[in-house]
Amino acid sequence: MDICSLAVLYERALVADDTEFSSQEAPKEWIDRLPEERILQLLLYEGAFGVQFTDNEQREIRIEDYGDWNRGAGPDFLNARISINGTTFAGDIELDTIPENWEHHGHSTNPNFDKVILHITCAPPKKEWFTQNSQHKNIPFVVIPKKLLLNHSDRLPNLPPIRQCQHSKALKKESIDRILTLLQSAAAYRIQKKHQKYLAQIQYTDSDQCLYENIAETLGYRQNKIAMRHLAMRAPLKSIQVAPEAILFGTSGFLIPILKEDCTLEAINHHKTLWGQWWPLREQFELAPERNFPWVLSGSRPANHPQRRTGALAVIASDFANFKTLCSPKKIDELTHYLTKLNHPYWSTHCTLPSKQTKSQMALMGKERILDFIINHVLPMDGTNAAWEVYLTLKASKASTKVQAIHNSLFAERPDAAMFLKYAWQHQGLLQIHEDLCKHRQCCVCSLLNQL
Repeated sequence: MDICSLAVLYERALVADDTEFSSQEAPKEWIDRLPEERILQLLLYEGAFGVQFTDNEQREIRIEDYGDWNRGAGPDFLNARISINGTTFAGDIELDTIPENWEHHGHSTNPNFDKVILHITCAPPKKEWFTQNSQHKNIPFVVIPKKLLLNHSDRLPNLPPIRQCQHSKALKKESIDRILTLLQSAAAYRIQKKHQKYLAQIQYTDSDQCLYENIAETLGYRQNKIAMRHLAMRAPLKSIQVAPEAILFGTSGFLIPILKEDCTLEAINHHKTLWGQWWPLREQFELAPERNFPWVLSGSRPANHPQRRTGALAVIASDFANFKTLCSPKKIDELTHYLTKLNHPYWSTHCTLPSKQTKSQMALMGKERILDFIINHVLPMDGTNAAWEVYLTLKASKASTKVQAIHNSLFAERPDAAMFLKYAWQHQGLLQIHEDLCKHRQCCVCSLLNQL
């Protein structure tokens, strides 16, 4: 069965959940699950929530241009353009999780927000609401539909996998072929969703920048994938070619004027080189403290420290023309070899700027990260049946804790359960089923099996 047929099979099994927020009250549990505003800004800026909305007065709002993502104090997006019922307006845009934050953050009395022409929120107000500036003028506000937020639930905090799916007993009796079709259809649906996401992204940026953001996100692994994508957007590929490593490290906030005295001479010299390149460019790229990246610096192996990941991104950015020619289903082996052999005179033997040299060289990008990049970005960018055929051949690396938990919840009672973790597409199918279980609070398994 081809990828489209499998994806349609899975899609028909899903129970649509169009439940929106009550017009009077936003559920606290949903608001609490939303990420911080700078991550929502990233999603908005890359087009994740679209450009067409309806405002509080039922007018048609279209964002013609999000403008410049602000690096300092003030509204989140400067020099934007919107149309209201076809009439164009120019000014700034502010994003808040809830509309009441406009008051909580003091925007209503701050003249720096008087040029705001649109207030975007993730939930409606708890009571009648008007966004006003310091001149007491009303500002249109729009609410991002819950469905659009849920469409990007892979970028939002997830609920944990359930311990045991209510259908695990039914799945115990199913044939191997039907289980494989279940997982394959979920994987096909997932890769097509990622392809559609890619097509949406390149409406807002060029394909090179999109690929650069995707490899940055992959390098971030689980804890820092959003921060790394954020970095790639704040330091765009075309803007950093004069000094990729220095600009990426300076923009990320990892460069400080002086390292500690106990650092090695090698570390001091490398830092001095980066700082010398960064200083003349600092004003163009440096962010205000409140807009710094949401780095997670604990909970991962030293080799996965975000400074080292940023070093790897700099290596790829400096050789991007060669890198992008390999990002094709026909060149998966060459791409894997290229990424495996990435090398840097400092970052191949150091975990952070002030750290001591390691005894042996470390890979800048491990096999699991390379496979993740191929599965989540390279093949979905292509989106054809040729890419799907390659997708089906890729053996899985060790299952993540999350994938293993989902697998156990569905197949713990099957003696042949291990065979459903052999391939990367099986892991992707499990993740998609989990995403839909959490999103809808219902299970598509029985509905899908009944259609087979």
